Amino acid sequence: MHKHILRALPLLAALALLATTGCSRKAEPEPSAAPSIQPTATVAAPIAETESATSWAPVCFAGPFDYSYQDACRAVAIRRFEQNGIVYFVADVQLSTADGFRTQIADSGTATLTELVSDCDAVLAINADDYGVHKYGTIIHNGTLLRAHETTRSMLIVDANGDLHVRVDRSGEDPQALGEELLAQGVRQSFEFGPELVRDGQPMAFPSDFDLISTSPSRREPRTAIGQIGELHYAIVVADGRQEDYSIGMTLPELQQIFVALGAQTAMNLDGGGSSELWFRGQILNSPCNGAEHSLSDVLYF
Repeated sequence: MHKHILRALPLLAALALLATTGCSRKAEPEPSAAPSIQPTATVAAPIAETESATSWAPVCFAGPFDYSYQDACRAVAIRRFEQNGIVYFVADVQLSTADGFRTQIADSGTATLTELVSDCDAVLAINADDYGVHKYGTIIHNGTLLRAHETTRSMLIVDANGDLHVRVDRSGEDPQALGEELLAQGVRQSFEFGPELVRDGQPMAFPSDFDLISTSPSRREPRTAIGQIGELHYAIVVADGRQEDYSIGMTLPELQQIFVALGAQTAMNLDGGGSSELWFRGQILNSPCNGAEHSLSDVLYF
């Protein structure tokens, strides 16, 4: 294991919550003392809201949950954690079909996350890669190719089955041909950011030539990232940062280890900093570092 991964372990030492047999959505979340993630819970706490015949997998972390929801199409459980000066949220998302993994783009320029999901049947939403503020990468949203341009970024691909894949080596790539190939394969979404965090359940070493953001093991920032636990089963982590009296931010190795602890087989970092936001049923749950919602060109929602 790499030395920078080992430095993340003190955060994981706090990952031990007692399992609960029930949960409910609260209007105001309560901070969790000495939080932890239990990735191998054998009994899922019930996800409250509406009646549904859908059978959901165990949630990838133990309750009690601060927020939860379910209907016939999706099940969501969210827990707020606070440890070692870091405030972060973990969301477990399960879908009944791959069509439930969707994106929304701004009609003109940018808009806030709240504005972008106002006309959507969204329960949970996060910022994505903010593709509109740069010209790079092959961008597919909801099965439509929006752009094909060369890049050195990492690409997160959501295939026709809702499975996540990360494309890292972009050398010698024909962006237009890649976009057409992905569409032919039924790819529904692609996001350009990075770095890749987890592959086959293991933390990935960061490429030395990855220069989109700093991969220094000591660099703390607000973070947004997504990973896959199993079939149509995802984990999302949103960490607050740049707020010394509230949350100092999360390092990439710490982010990796959370996904490993959750049991993620694949995970990738998305846009962070002032863009990091977690929206749930009309509320921004986290505390954006600029004190207000950031204008975005796209969001990912369920």
